[in-house]
Amino acid sequence: MAAGDIFAAPVSGNFLLYAPLHHVLAFVNPPAYRQIWQGLQGEGGAAVAIQPLLSQLTTCPPPPPTARTGPLQTPLFLGIIPTRGCNMGCRYCDFAAPKQTSPVMSLALARTAVDAYLNLIAASDERHANIHFFGGEPFFAADVVHFVVNYAAGRAAQAGMSVHFEATTNGLYSPTRCQWIADHFHTVVLSLDGPADIQNTQRPGINGQPLFEIVARNARILSGGSAELIIRACVTAETVAHLLEIARWIAAEVSPRAVCFESLTPSALSEAAGFHPPDPWQFARHFHQAAQILAAAGIQTVLSTADTSAIRHTFCPVGQDALIVTPDGRVNACYLLAEEWQQQGLNLSLGQLTAGAEQFDLDMTAVHQIRQLPMQPKPRCAHCLCRYHCAGGCHVNHVGGDGRYDDLCIQTRLVTITGLLAQLGLHDVIAAWHADDRLMQQTAWQPDDRLLAQSWNL
Repeated sequence: MAAGDIFAAPVSGNFLLYAPLHHVLAFVNPPAYRQIWQGLQGEGGAAVAIQPLLSQLTTCPPPPPTARTGPLQTPLFLGIIPTRGCNMGCRYCDFAAPKQTSPVMSLALARTAVDAYLNLIAASDERHANIHFFGGEPFFAADVVHFVVNYAAGRAAQAGMSVHFEATTNGLYSPTRCQWIADHFHTVVLSLDGPADIQNTQRPGINGQPLFEIVARNARILSGGSAELIIRACVTAETVAHLLEIARWIAAEVSPRAVCFESLTPSALSEAAGFHPPDPWQFARHFHQAAQILAAAGIQTVLSTADTSAIRHTFCPVGQDALIVTPDGRVNACYLLAEEWQQQGLNLSLGQLTAGAEQFDLDMTAVHQIRQLPMQPKPRCAHCLCRYHCAGGCHVNHVGGDGRYDDLCIQTRLVTITGLLAQLGLHDVIAAWHADDRLMQQTAWQPDDRLLAQSWNL
């Protein structure tokens, strides 16, 4: 019995019982909580109504995900970074690469990356390929993207494979190019922070010019195409109070499949511009209200660290054998700039790719070390009910900690618990809980969520 993976969060005098590995989610009153606690300790006397739940919790669950082992045969995806350059001047950008002078990947290297990737997965009898584009802004080097999509689609078809194309983009291009993206990509993650006043303030052009109309027009084109559109909105201390307004605008004007609200990641540029991350308590309350507005329009709302739809041991591609190729041919496990992970004492480099080569030149020692990175102990995650979804967050931007929660942890915990309560249809409970700072703090600051560690609640 994995009793250490059974969690209980106090919510307004009752308890949210959550065991993700057991697929158990329940909201129980104190007497039921006490009987469950005693039952897990091997003590009898549980009421008949409690027995089915107790039976589920005492059944051995499937094991959680673990690190990959063996040779690298089935990469999570091939990542292509056509350029680190960009045609926008976002005031909070955390990419320090030059906007206009960053190198562009050669078509020869792009072709080699596709060939090496498809050969690798074909050798493992895989019939499905995934190619993701990152930047900078990938379509700032549109020739590379067009070549990869056309070449990879042709090669995959010859090999009897399907291929999924995904891009993360700022949406700054012509209607013609946008329509091509809508027709050829399967998933597009579009950075769009909200209506004109918010978008133009936070995401202007390089010379400060307003670009909202172009990006909004392209968002509508993408939403009408075959691509799955996901809006990624950066939330700051200045915009968190406007999440409802942002949600209403997106639902009325864009209609994506999902909206991903993410807190600002501080950078030298954001600090110089006076932008700061939102208050986590305010974020959680407004996130839930915005999610209700979007749900009414059939749109999913996501916070990446609070996505309970999957069990995971790592927050991102790191540790999952993603092969991300930079414009100069380095193969990394992370799409962030190397300087960023090096500042944290990390080496996320997997090897090198040379134009014309038949395969990736990978350092398998580095591959094994990076696979183990997500498995390293994270003191503040050890007893948190979010551990199988958040998995500690970004390995580069959410590091350190002495076991105490920081603002990102509190935000994740509040949004996760709110989302679990919403899954149970307990909207009145959420409203009462969100209205009481003391009760929210009691839940969020609980240092150990494991049910069996909470004898003080009996």
